[in-house]
Amino acid sequence: MSESSTIQLKRKPPVHVNKVGLMAPFGWLSKGFSDLKKAKLPSLLYGLVFAVIGLFLVFMASKNPLWSVAFASAFLLMGPFLAIGLYELSSQIENNKKPCLLDSIVKIKENAVGLGFFVVLLSVLLIIWLRISAMVAGVFFDDLELITKGWSVLLKGDHSIEFLLFFTFFGFFIAQLVFSISVVSIPMLLDRKVDVITAIMTSLRVVMTNPLPMLVWAIIIVALINVGMLFAFVGLMITLPIIGHASWHAYRELVG
Repeated sequence: MSESSTIQLKRKPPVHVNKVGLMAPFGWLSKGFSDLKKAKLPSLLYGLVFAVIGLFLVFMASKNPLWSVAFASAFLLMGPFLAIGLYELSSQIENNKKPCLLDSIVKIKENAVGLGFFVVLLSVLLIIWLRISAMVAGVFFDDLELITKGWSVLLKGDHSIEFLLFFTFFGFFIAQLVFSISVVSIPMLLDRKVDVITAIMTSLRVVMTNPLPMLVWAIIIVALINVGMLFAFVGLMITLPIIGHASWHAYRELVG
């Protein structure tokens, strides 16, 4: 008689997700500000890049207010990836190393494939958002009207209320999706040799396990970004590095 052998497929256990308190996001914010002070120069350089890119996109679309809003929001959808160097700077501080801008960039190579796939995913969502923005605007306005009348059409036009409602609804949905899949996934891809699916599923589980703290964290992020934009994007030099550093501490506390 021949003996039959069985092959057992071993599944990796899911990454452990921690439950945190409602006020935890304020602790991450405090640690993020502390990291900014410890890595002032590289952090502010990252912030300067964010501010310049944001200003450039808005300037390029200045003739059409819809595209100004769409490009600014689309740029922020890529924020979780753009802040990747800030995560590594916080990791260096955590390990009692001197924060180094070059090392934070080189770190990307350690999981370039996973991070690359995530960038592709974010890019697809960004394209979808731009197309949705164009379609919603096309329902209520024409391009000539937007170009000639500018912001007055969006804010005071005959269909401005309907447009703003639809634009906000779809924008909120896309932003919520991006937040849910990326809140800890990119720091996780940077910190561990995991695949994109594992990182995304862990991020979704973090949101489902901590719905209220994640809501508070999302509100804080939106508030800091808006404060930065109010000062002609210059404020983003400070607010975005704080968010990036704080996001690393959020990852470290939320993912076991």
